[in-house]
Amino acid sequence: MMTETESKDWVDTVLEQHRKLRSEVEQVESFLAAPRPVAGEKGSHVWAVSLSQRLLALHDELFQHFRFEEDVDAMEEILAMHPEATRRLEEVFQEHPDMLRELRHIVSDALSYSEGINPEDPQLRRRIARLLEKFHQHEQEENHLFQRMEYRDVGAAD
Repeated sequence: MMTETESKDWVDTVLEQHRKLRSEVEQVESFLAAPRPVAGEKGSHVWAVSLSQRLLALHDELFQHFRFEEDVDAMEEILAMHPEATRRLEEVFQEHPDMLRELRHIVSDALSYSEGINPEDPQLRRRIARLLEKFHQHEQEENHLFQRMEYRDVGAAD
């Protein structure tokens, strides 16, 4: 059984992971905001490879983070302590596979482009931007839920 302290530690860990992920997402956003070489010109291959590497790293971090959040034992105990959050937390966690799947499709397209197999998808930047916006919304919702749970725990102890 998870104690209140362990629950708080779990929430603190998730919030810290969110801060790190937000930093990685901001790095991808900054990279995309910078001009890139025209396809076929010197430097365009390096740009595409760098984008692919950044997206792969983000995928790996998100995958590990989602697995941590979805740890069955921890989640069951968190929900037992906060049954009012069950429905919304389940809805938020159901977004995880969709976000990872979408990111894998984008990574695949970016890798294909970096290998010179396909021309650059003119929508690639927009697709990435939309996904990163989904991440920001998702993370804000989770932070709100976890902070509300933590607040209720602290309030209950008073």
